[in-house]
This record gives sequence, C-alpha cells and structure tokens, in this order.
Amino acid sequence: VDTGDGPPVFLLGVRERPEEPFRYLRVPADDDGTLDGFVRMRAALADESLRARAVARYVERATGPGRAELAEQLRVSATRALALFAGAERAKSDGAVRGGWQAIAEFMEANVPEAERQRTGAVLVRVLNDVLFDVLNLGREGAGLAALPGDDKSQAWLTQAVLAISDATFYPAPVAMLMTDFQQVQASVFQVARAPGKNVVYLGCLFLIVGIFAMLYVRDRRLWIWLAPEGEGGSGATMALSANRRNLDGDREFENLKTKLLGLQALPKEPAP
Repeated sequence: VDTGDGPPVFLLGVRERPEEPFRYLRVPADDDGTLDGFVRMRAALADESLRARAVARYVERATGPGRAELAEQLRVSATRALALFAGAERAKSDGAVRGGWQAIAEFMEANVPEAERQRTGAVLVRVLNDVLFDVLNLGREGAGLAALPGDDKSQAWLTQAVLAISDATFYPAPVAMLMTDFQQVQASVFQVARAPGKNVVYLGCLFLIVGIFAMLYVRDRRLWIWLAPEGEGGSGATMALSANRRNLDGDREFENLKTKLLGLQALPKEPAP
C-alpha cells in the first residue's frame, strides 16, 4: 500500500476479538516490493556479533582517531541502547516491555532525571538511528547486496522499518504470510436446487396477479342506511352511497337503490327553457 508519505508498506492487521477494529503493523517494502529487506534487518538486529560490528563502525565514524576515552563512552552507550531496542536487555528487572522505543522510554524513566529526559532522549534517538543504519547495511552486505546510500529515500525506509520493528513487539502473530505466486484456474459451476414449496409460491403469484387486475377493474362501492325513529310509531331512513370512482353509473345505481329500498321516486327533470 502506498500511503503517500513514505515508502510503500505492507499492512499486517490483527485484532483480539471479532468486534474490535483492526490494528495494523506497517512494514516497509524493499526495492523488489517484498518483505525481505525488513526481515533481513530484523535478523541482523537480533545478532549480537553484528550489533557489535555496527556499534564499532558507528563509533569510528563519529569520533575519529585520537579520542579513545570518548569513543569508549560512546561505544558503551550505543551498545546498551541498541541492546535495549533489540530486546536483548530489559530496562528494569521487572520490566514488562521487551524491545522497541517503549524499552528506551522505560529505561529513561528509570535512570534519567526528569529534567534531562528531553535532551537525553534526543541524543539517544540520533545515536540509535545512525547505528541502526549500520545494522541495515551490515545485513545487506551479509546477503551480498550493496550498502544503501544515506539519501532521503534510504532514511525514509529506515524510519519506517525502525517504527515497524518497535511496533512488532506488540504484534502477537509469530509469522507473516505473503503470496508470491498466483495461477488462475477457470471453472464452470452448475447449481441444481429443489424447492418443495414451489407450488405454493406459484399459487401465491397467481392470486397476486388476479388481485392486481381486480383492483383495476372492479369498483369498490359502499352503501349506508341510517334508520331513526320519526313521529309516532314511524321511522325515517337516510341512505348514502360511496364509490372509489365517480361516474354516471354510480348516480344511476344510487337512484335505483333509493327507489327499491326506500320506495322513493326520482324527481323528474325540468325541461330546458
């Protein structure tokens, strides 16, 4: 995945329960688009002898000749910081964190006064980044590859790799699987199904169609007759008719019902003048 703010990365998602969102470990891809560069660097970081060679190379480059005392102090500090980051040592005997920037932070909380932590942390980060770059190149040299130059592209890859190594301490899966090849196989699938209730379904569809046509062509009519006492021993009747479609047939039907049920004759129409 190309995130746009660094090298392409592999997203390794993990969650402890299905209802939780995924948490992703972002592992940078090498120039060949694989995890080999990251795996090689992590293996080199776990090698104690290779870590010592990386520290020696860094100290020689940082101090130069004639500064033996400073070189020894820098070697001890870089060796301890690199071992903490690699998880080879613990910041405290009862420390829960093993490796990564979390181990460095735990070490500083236990050994560095609070007023000096910011300055000491900046120095440790700079030293670790330089030593880890030597670890990366030593791992490449061991695999017969050329060392990476110290340009912006290499530094961006190193930064993402260092973050991934630090976060890998919280990644519970011991392995990461990567598909290296894919061969498409064409296939045809025929599916045969039997529905025991198909006759009921067909009958329901038939009733539905009949109901739709009945709704279109059958008129809905309602007739009300209200009987109420009227006078001495008599009663009066009131009749009303409603239909969903108003047309001339409805008027004629109402007059016909009024004549038959109530015995009333329709009033003659006055001739036109």
